[in-house]
Amino acid sequence: MNASLAGLVHAARSEPRVRRVLGARFGFEGIRDGDFVDLTAMSVEDLATLSRTPGAGLGSSRHRPADEEIAQVVQSLAELGVQWVTMIGGNDSAETLHRLNVAADVSHISLGTVGIPKTIDNDLPAMDHCPGYGSAARYMALSVREAGLDTAAMRRTDPVKIVEVMGRYAGWLAASAVLGRERPGDAPQLVFLPERPRSLTQMLHEVQEVVRARGWAVVVLCENQMDEDAQPLAGTEPVYVDPHGHPYFESPGVFLARQVQSELGLRARYERPGSLQRTAQWALSETDIMEAEMAGAEAVRVAVAGGCDVMVAIQRTGDAPYAVTYETVPLESVAQQYRAMPDELIADSGTDVTEAFVQYARPLIGEPLPKVLAFV
Repeated sequence: MNASLAGLVHAARSEPRVRRVLGARFGFEGIRDGDFVDLTAMSVEDLATLSRTPGAGLGSSRHRPADEEIAQVVQSLAELGVQWVTMIGGNDSAETLHRLNVAADVSHISLGTVGIPKTIDNDLPAMDHCPGYGSAARYMALSVREAGLDTAAMRRTDPVKIVEVMGRYAGWLAASAVLGRERPGDAPQLVFLPERPRSLTQMLHEVQEVVRARGWAVVVLCENQMDEDAQPLAGTEPVYVDPHGHPYFESPGVFLARQVQSELGLRARYERPGSLQRTAQWALSETDIMEAEMAGAEAVRVAVAGGCDVMVAIQRTGDAPYAVTYETVPLESVAQQYRAMPDELIADSGTDVTEAFVQYARPLIGEPLPKVLAFV
């Protein structure tokens, strides 16, 4: 998010039609409350620092505005003389931005609305990949490889490790854990994906088979892993529903670890990186940073050229060498939509990925991972 913001500010300052750049603290809520910070005069050094700072420098929000708030904000922006609004986010942000555009049209107010994609889940439709995913994927590749080295070493006491990753409805982030493999059989040996629901019995059998063959196993699964009936693995009662209506359930990783111990008699450790997946400065992908900055700059170019009700989209134009271009897609095609992993990227077993996924994802994580060495 911060890299896209830095790219936007840098591009906007070079655009004669832009007089000021205002950042709203905590997203829509900042626009509604008039809580702005003037970013126009940021130094080049500060923009470079911002670009590599984890988190959201302006704050983030999960607030879903009421129609009255949308109408109020459109009027307030007109009174401030704001000509363009950009939001950095995913499908929920796309919905909010689209609603602002509709309300502006109804009120006959000129307001350019351009979205900048961001989600480590990588599940926005109509684009090749999302800014944020490459760095989170690099984090997962390194972290799960390290979890594998630890589990291999500790196999005589703790032979199973369950790693639960983010990814509400899609397995892109879980799949990225395989990018740390150097040899066949390296961690993770099993990747459970939302796109391939499976029974607890089948999961336990697959874990047991890996342990029998190798003496240890690392399992990666998504936070909303589904069972054979497409129901949340750890229970159907949500523990939390966010303002946009997305439910969150009991941890499938904790549930599976307990079942491995009670049903298979194998000691299983459970790891949940949580928000560390999206805030690890040490795992930043230079490719990801560059593309995020370019997406922010592209939003400025699109906006001042009259583009409206669209989101910037990164589209791949080549693999050897890797190359992308920046286009736009309608906000409506992104709002409240998500993109699951396609079948051709998932192995027939349903617990691994294909070489096509590796070729797709590897350029996104930046420079090659450092080498490791072990004797067990």
